Amino acid sequence: MEKAIIIYGSTTGNTETLSEALEEELQQNYAVTRKNVIDAHPHEMLAYDLIVLGSSTWEWGELQEDFQDFYEGMNAVDLAGKNVAVFGPGDSQWEEFCEAVNLLESKLQECNASLIAPGFKWDGEINDEATQAIKEWGSQLLH
Repeated sequence: MEKAIIIYGSTTGNTETLSEALEEELQQNYAVTRKNVIDAHPHEMLAYDLIVLGSSTWEWGELQEDFQDFYEGMNAVDLAGKNVAVFGPGDSQWEEFCEAVNLLESKLQECNASLIAPGFKWDGEINDEATQAIKEWGSQLLH
């Protein structure tokens, strides 16, 4: 069975909740590892067939604070041949709505990874509707 990893950064728990729902969906086709970014190292991604990163957006379009070191460490990783996708919650009242998703997608592309789905961006409260929506998005990542 192919392996997938979900690496998330969560301050308020919203991104973690989305990661749990996504894990449930991906387990249909993958052996899934889900890790908080503070417990992950960029080189770990090399051991997986599918890599999914999740971060909320803070302040003026910044990554969730725990993600910063991981993000910088990604510069040393070549993800050629790896399938990747990114998700994150945000608040559309901010001009930089879900900018963390865009930042991570760009970084993954710089690492030669293949984006296999548009980033999942959720506006507002994390509820049953949000977890259902990320599962539907996650179904695009199954092959």
